[in-house]
Amino acid sequence: MLSGDSLRRSFRHAVVESSSLPPAERLIMYDACDSQEVSQSLGGSAGYRKRLDARRGNKPKKADNQRDVCTPFDHAAFNFSKISNQREILAVLPEYNILTNRFPLFPGHCLLTAKALVPQQLSATHLSAIVRLVSHSGFSAYFNSWCASASVNHFHCHLIDELPPVAQQRLVSGPRVLGEPTLRPAESSGSCYVFGASQLGLVGRAVSAMQAENQPHNLLFTPLHIYVWPKPLQRPARSFDLYPETVGGPELVGSFTVYTERDFAKLSAAAADELVRINTAPLPERLLSGGDDTRPATAPAAVEAASSSSDESDSEAGPPPKQPRTAVRACQSLDSLSLVKLLRSGSGLDELALPLALSKSCLNRSGGLEVS
Repeated sequence: MLSGDSLRRSFRHAVVESSSLPPAERLIMYDACDSQEVSQSLGGSAGYRKRLDARRGNKPKKADNQRDVCTPFDHAAFNFSKISNQREILAVLPEYNILTNRFPLFPGHCLLTAKALVPQQLSATHLSAIVRLVSHSGFSAYFNSWCASASVNHFHCHLIDELPPVAQQRLVSGPRVLGEPTLRPAESSGSCYVFGASQLGLVGRAVSAMQAENQPHNLLFTPLHIYVWPKPLQRPARSFDLYPETVGGPELVGSFTVYTERDFAKLSAAAADELVRINTAPLPERLLSGGDDTRPATAPAAVEAASSSSDESDSEAGPPPKQPRTAVRACQSLDSLSLVKLLRSGSGLDELALPLALSKSCLNRSGGLEVS
């Protein structure tokens, strides 16, 4: 079984090893959360953050010629079987490798990549593998479809050692999808559908429908929930005025990274809310039924939030403070955080009464992830 501690040790070793090498030889160019990162809460109810990290601005830009979400795999193009340095492999699983991410955005940011030469399209097999890995390790994972910020058309998702800001929002009832209840983040301005981990089959049907209608999409996987953001096919022109980068998985989970002080100063909570709203769209109409009920969720997957606290004000002088990543904010899901802490501690699941959305029987059916 692949534990979170094992993956963290491998990642930390790669960071330390890389720090002593010239840039061209590094597996990881830098630690995303080191002293050179500037991170600050955007304020507002959503709890998003903005980051200033000019180093990632050196990452090569991908070509903007993506048109079809289900673009066939191209054997002539780059894929993860063509990596030149086998030391990039942090862990080996039966059907996947976990690779270093040379330009990280999050703590422990690495890639789960398929050994099979298949395109960047979620399948039932991939969904199940991601949920198992997240539930065993305590990491979160986000997925960018083709046309939704993915840069390599070979199946992969991003693993991060963090419960990101959007997953710390309280959840309320959302639209029904194929007749089943869903949740949504209470403070999110965009179209986001939150499913319990036991609704994996429903998530697969929603993804299949988006693929069939050429609708780009981003997903977030946490130990308790799966967040789905359908997107418009074309990036709104207004988005460029508000933010210089594409709005993909990192931004939708609540972290906006810019490379210049000017863009950092310009980015506000209102701009982030608008970016999320205009860069998401409803699921295909045939999946939806019922209204958008905003009452507190009563489904088994619902979690209660602690009492709200006042937003932190921005500093008026000096460099912006680094935003803590481990502090428990008042609006976050305490059940989710408790589960993540438990998984990281190596304790058994018997010590925590899990919601029905992710029961122990569900985890046991998933099977272990064995490292070869």
